[in-house]
Amino acid sequence: MATASPRKITVIGAGIVGTATACYLQRDGHSVTLVEREEPGKMTSFGNAGGISPGSVVPIATPGMINQIPKWLADPEGPLFVRLTYLPQVLPWLVRFLLESRRSRVAEISRALSALNGPTFEAYQPLLKEAGVENLFHRTGQLFLYHSAEGMQKDSFGIELRRAAGNRLDVLNKDEIRQLEPALAPVFDTGFLMPDHGHCKDPFGLVQALAASFVRNGGTLLKREVRGFGMGPNGPHTLVTDQGPMPLETVVIAAGAWSGELTKQLGHSVPLESHRGYHMTIEDPGVMPRLMVFPVDYKFAITPMSMGLRVGGTVELAGLKAGPNYERARVLGRTAQRLIPGLRLDKYTEWMGHRPCHPDSLPVIGPSPRWGNVFFAFGHGHQGLLGASNTAKVLAEVIGGRAPSMDLTPFRVDRF
Repeated sequence: MATASPRKITVIGAGIVGTATACYLQRDGHSVTLVEREEPGKMTSFGNAGGISPGSVVPIATPGMINQIPKWLADPEGPLFVRLTYLPQVLPWLVRFLLESRRSRVAEISRALSALNGPTFEAYQPLLKEAGVENLFHRTGQLFLYHSAEGMQKDSFGIELRRAAGNRLDVLNKDEIRQLEPALAPVFDTGFLMPDHGHCKDPFGLVQALAASFVRNGGTLLKREVRGFGMGPNGPHTLVTDQGPMPLETVVIAAGAWSGELTKQLGHSVPLESHRGYHMTIEDPGVMPRLMVFPVDYKFAITPMSMGLRVGGTVELAGLKAGPNYERARVLGRTAQRLIPGLRLDKYTEWMGHRPCHPDSLPVIGPSPRWGNVFFAFGHGHQGLLGASNTAKVLAEVIGGRAPSMDLTPFRVDRF
């Protein structure tokens, strides 16, 4: 839909969120420039586990999690690892994170996540069609598995939240799991299938295709590192980059985990932390599950992709500057090998990326209350690929002067 007042808009960040936003703004008739220091999709979006999950409505912090953290921290192969040198810096964030795990607060966050993630397939559709990559999405369902009924019972609140949001869950017994995914070892007693979920078989290829479509349609893509802004009485008027200043009319900050510093320069302080995630992508696994599988007890995902089998997840808190610890990725591979008999680890790649997380598991989406030419789209945590399409759609509505199709109050930048 064309907008009544086209703008010249600069989008900072060409991950999936920034690239999708640039595409939606372009569809509205704006003149859009996309600025990224690497090639599109090469940073965090490159290593996404690939889930497209309309029913992903459970925040990271949930009731009872505080009781699990000591056990996780004591396990060097556990789903959470904090580097001791980084603990003093991240401790205030962790306290705020745990305060968000109250049952009443989790229910509020869940409703906001439902509004954001529920329309993900529909919001992606015009972008995929325009880029000619509808084949990258597989809406074949996702499988959530537990070793025991007791394990699934511990997740009952999350299951309630998914059902309350209108999602279908088909509970499975051990035999039904084996029939659905015979590649898995017979170690899971129960679980559930979410048939309306799916996955993207090439997240990096998706961003690359959307960026190429954006350029074909007249968009400008610049490879530059953004360092700050030249400010005036009405907001930023210049973008400061490693290749010199650029004039700025309207700006969208969609720089993922690097958005915090840029946002701070504009007068907004947000508690943005990197949940460093790891993956192993096995090029010739020998055996491949048909569906995206979540062995819930291990807190990671197993996804069949065009380049092989991807095993990704865990959280490492060590900031943006520390080097990767790829043993975290190898642990994922070894665990997957126990769960998938015959899985070969002869040839694989390892990766680490920075998932941008706020304590409440919600991104920042919408306008700056200080400056009329500044908008935000960052902090999607573990759900960047999932939340990107509706974020882009809604932000285009706001910038185009139309009423947003979802309530942006839970996502405002000054909520902290």
